[in-house]
Amino acid sequence: MKRSLKRRLLRSRIALNQTIHTILNINKKRKNLQFQEDTRQQQDKLNEELKLLNKLAVHQQLLIKKYERELSLNLEPATERPFQGE
Repeated sequence: MKRSLKRRLLRSRIALNQTIHTILNINKKRKNLQFQEDTRQQQDKLNEELKLLNKLAVHQQLLIKKYERELSLNLEPATERPFQGE
């Protein structure tokens, strides 16, 4: 169970990292659009994309916190049970 949880945590971190890079790239595009004329439609499209990506990033962050919490609970030392022989 730990292995699959660690794998999900790693995949979520990678996905969040990719989402953040996409958000940064969109912000760069928005800055470049300021110097061009008649870009209202492109700005609206980028703004919509940013809204979706921000929601996605928040969701991914919540998943990461959940997985980290579950993993930390699973890593606590288990209480040893005495040997129950015959």
